Amino acid sequence: MKYYLSLGSNIKAEENIAFAIAELKKILTNIAISSTHQTSAEGFEGDDFLNLVLAGDSDLDFDALNQKLKAIEDASGRQRDVPKFSARTLDIDIVLQINKDEIVFESHEIKEYAFVSEPLKELL
Repeated sequence: MKYYLSLGSNIKAEENIAFAIAELKKILTNIAISSTHQTSAEGFEGDDFLNLVLAGDSDLDFDALNQKLKAIEDASGRQRDVPKFSARTLDIDIVLQINKDEIVFESHEIKEYAFVSEPLKELL
């Protein structure tokens, strides 16, 4: 299964993105990483975000991988008791899941946000 993950951070962004990539390398193979895009905070006032897309293969199903992603976010100090649109140490979302050239899952975020679609285009 090929997964495309959107990563973003605006709190110690370089450090937290590097941490996420290191952790993802432990659970995914054949990794490819887009360039990093700096974007303004959307929906709130805050520091700019660093965003990228990371692609990799895994035998994990969607839910099992998503649980591991949430654990990586938590390990970075991610606070879950804050408003949806707020500063964050790390956000990792599955935006595309492909099995044998067939799209299994495609997030609405691809069409909604350039900080997802632009780095994704680099890897497709």
